[in-house]
Amino acid sequence: MEVATIRTQKPDISSEPFKVSLSLTPELMELEPDSPIASEHELKLCKTAEGTNLTGIFSKLDNEEPSMEGWITHKMQCLPVYNTQYLKMKEHYLRSAKPPRRVKPLNHIVKNYKPVSSHAHNKDDCKRKDGPKMLSKDNIMNLLFQAFDKHQYYTLKDLQFITKQSVFVLKTILKDIGDSNKDPAHKKMWELKDEYRHY
Repeated sequence: MEVATIRTQKPDISSEPFKVSLSLTPELMELEPDSPIASEHELKLCKTAEGTNLTGIFSKLDNEEPSMEGWITHKMQCLPVYNTQYLKMKEHYLRSAKPPRRVKPLNHIVKNYKPVSSHAHNKDDCKRKDGPKMLSKDNIMNLLFQAFDKHQYYTLKDLQFITKQSVFVLKTILKDIGDSNKDPAHKKMWELKDEYRHY
């Protein structure tokens, strides 16, 4: 059975080695159609470096002494030609190397998280946008006067809820227009000073 054909081509430049190609026969390729192989190969010749030990080739028959056949002066590498057939072979082996998909039983329940449109950081941003804004002193005083028109005494916490301002800002303004009560009936409550009362 013929296995392959070797072709040699003389190089254009004399210093370059001969171009050698190896082609496998169609009969050999059809032996295993499920395992494709590259049919075209290139044989690269490399000269052995000077000073290295030469390798000899010996032959021996059954009852005779070994006889010298020759020396190995060139090294040859067999490389497949990069063509569509070679790419199909590579693709076939890469697919066969991949592990097959298998069903894996689970011993625990997988939690499915539903998509959430309103995230925590979005709520914090809304709080910052819709949060209390610093008002001017005149606006705060107007709110305080409107509150004291309804009731004579207020706690600092109630005034903070009405004006939506910080405790520090309220105390600085209340010290100018109001007095902190020390009577047991209205202890720690604020009322307007006499000059700001109209009742």
